[in-house]
Parts: sequence; C-alpha cells; structure tokens
Amino acid sequence: MRSALIASIFGVILAVLLAGQSGSQPPRLSDSLERAFPSGGDIHMDLSAGDYRISGWKENRIHVLWKVRNAEDLPRVRVQADVKGSAATLATDGVRNGFEVEIQVPTRSGLRVRLTAGDLTVEGIEGNKDIESHAGDLTIDVGRAEDYRRVDASLWAGDLEAPPFNVSKGGLFRSFDWKGNGAYTLHAHLKAGDLRLVSRHADGR
Repeated sequence: MRSALIASIFGVILAVLLAGQSGSQPPRLSDSLERAFPSGGDIHMDLSAGDYRISGWKENRIHVLWKVRNAEDLPRVRVQADVKGSAATLATDGVRNGFEVEIQVPTRSGLRVRLTAGDLTVEGIEGNKDIESHAGDLTIDVGRAEDYRRVDASLWAGDLEAPPFNVSKGGLFRSFDWKGNGAYTLHAHLKAGDLRLVSRHADGR
C-alpha cells in the first residue's frame, strides 16, 4: 500500500514537471524547407505579399526559411517547392502582416519572380533575371554590367535608380533599355515603389 502511494505521488509530480516544461517552450514563429537543385537551372517563383530576400549560395540546394510575427499565423502559411531536373517552381501563400521569407538558391541560377506586393531584395545570383512586383521596394544586385546582353527596367510611379547603367529617374512611367555584350538578360518591372539596380561587385562583395 505504501509503495503504491509513493508511486502515485511520484507520477503526479512527474506529470506536473512535464506540463511545466511543455508550457515553458516558446511558440514557433518560423519554419523551413529544402530541396536539392543543380547549379545552372531555372527557378520560377510565385510569391504572395511579404518581405523577401533571394540570395545565391554555393550549395546545390534551394533553402527557404519563413517567419511570422504571431505564432497562430504559422499554420496558415503554405510554401511549396517542386523540382523537375534543372527546373524548379516555388510558391508561397502567407499572411497579410509580418511575413518574412529568406530564399537561398545556387549562385548560378535563372530567376523568374512574380511578387504580389512587398519589399524584395535579390543578390549574389549569376544568371538571367525576370522580376516583377506590383508594389513595394525592389532591389536587384546585378553584379557587373558587362555580364548582361540586355537590360530593361520600368516603373509606373516612384524612383528608378541604376548606377551600373548610369540611370537615375523619378516620377511617373519611367523606364530604360540597355544593351551590352554579356551572356545574361535582366527584366525588372515595378508598378509603385522604388526600383534599384545596384552592383555589390563594386563594393568588393
């Protein structure tokens, strides 16, 4: 009887301790996915509204990390990545506020990106780039101007800055078209916001 009582008391204490430990864990605010993907492939991204950073890295993988402001929003986020050979599609469906996404792809990748709205930065990627957004700030690291065969950029309202191509314009319905002898093409279009084509290469990066 005494041993049974002791065992019962111990069980209650253990249950209380486990409950306390589980309650002390912070709520999850982020999640991620990863897919193997070869260098030199093409990636099509269909992105819902949010703040995004797409960057190149040396790994032959696509890695996506997303964050939300409130833990109850995390289960509502949908991120899908499908790979077929040297082609990949990536789609996000997030929440209206506080949705942040980091996307890493092989440095040598072709990009086609369509963003509903939000701030987008693209950096450290060598390849063709076809990027459009409805609203927000769009910043694209072009690397070296001489790497491009053709560059066209357009903006409905806001500032268009492209120092590597000696372009600086502001106002309504601004655009430019540039031709060179490189291998890549760049198309960038933004309806409203600031569109910047920059060169991290000039900064030694």
